[in-house]
Amino acid sequence: MRLIGFSSMAAVAAVVASVTAGPASAAGQDDGTRVPCSSTALITAIVAASPGETLSLSSACTYHLTSPFSSGDGLPPIDEKLTILGNGATIVRDGSGTAAFRIFHVKDDGILRLENLAVRGGNTTGDGGGILVDPGGKLTLVGVDVTDNTALGGGGGVAVSAGATAVVRRGWIAFNNALNGAGLYSGGTLTMDDSELSRNHARNVGGALARVAGTAYVHASLVRRNTSDTAGGGVVNGGPGRLEFGDSKIANNTTSGTSGGGIQNLSDLRLEKTEVSGNVVGGRAGVGGGISNATTTAVLVLKGSEILRNSANGDGGSKAGGIYNDAGTVTLDHTHVRDNASTVAPGGVYTTKQFTVVSSSITRNIPTNCTGSPVVVTGCTN
Repeated sequence: MRLIGFSSMAAVAAVVASVTAGPASAAGQDDGTRVPCSSTALITAIVAASPGETLSLSSACTYHLTSPFSSGDGLPPIDEKLTILGNGATIVRDGSGTAAFRIFHVKDDGILRLENLAVRGGNTTGDGGGILVDPGGKLTLVGVDVTDNTALGGGGGVAVSAGATAVVRRGWIAFNNALNGAGLYSGGTLTMDDSELSRNHARNVGGALARVAGTAYVHASLVRRNTSDTAGGGVVNGGPGRLEFGDSKIANNTTSGTSGGGIQNLSDLRLEKTEVSGNVVGGRAGVGGGISNATTTAVLVLKGSEILRNSANGDGGSKAGGIYNDAGTVTLDHTHVRDNASTVAPGGVYTTKQFTVVSSSITRNIPTNCTGSPVVVTGCTN
């Protein structure tokens, strides 16, 4: 598990990069009904659990799931309040020869809390390769690794349906694969704190995160080294609702497509004290190495943030290594756009509408800061 633990952009650079063999055991997590180190025992315990019960898994055990409990689900669906204390355990779907199924499924009346656990290897033809939360369901992950899961639909790691709620704290969601939102796919209410989304791959959009409806707030977290084939190497934000990042970092994400190496925004997005850096849009005529803000519904507010060292490096007129804005609304408030690059001008900011600018700067971008844009941002010079 990767522990983030930062409260400013300066501290983001010092994110702990070590990965343990599994989640570390936490003191005081030995209460509840003990579950022997056996997948049969785990399934039996979930089926027999009373509403509000706590199950305590065997320390550092690997629970191997070799067949689905029910259609598409490796474990019994959660339809009541249940807490599972992992104590450093792993629940894994075994191997490529095993039938496709996700690991956890939270039903509309389910309330599931997982702590100190790894969820790995789920595979589904729908949404939520690792964990699926149905409308009305509630999920809380504390110190949970969700890794190496696959979905033909959205949310290789976790899928939060419309009307569902998910909270992720001190989590690591990595190496997942899906059509959209390979790490996390959310149409409900999502809160993420002190967590990392890394090395996930979307076959369409949103390598790390796709918010398609509802609200999502991400605080003190890291989104890095995710990839996508079409747009939003790190994040895609669309549909009704809002996505907010605070005290976070979105870095070194890549799309081989044409829009938003770090973020593709089609809706309401706010970044506060957040760094967007080292992201790449690599497709032919690609735009917005850091952020692409497109369509009239796109609203982008950057407050106390940094957009730096991003690039649009494809051929065929790739531009706007920093920010690309087509018909959307953008506010720069105490924000700096610098050291970005693109194949053709402008390297810093391309926009069809004037920005609102408060004590901000666009500097040291190549080949130009703003020259070549249909509208030159107020105060931007070369």
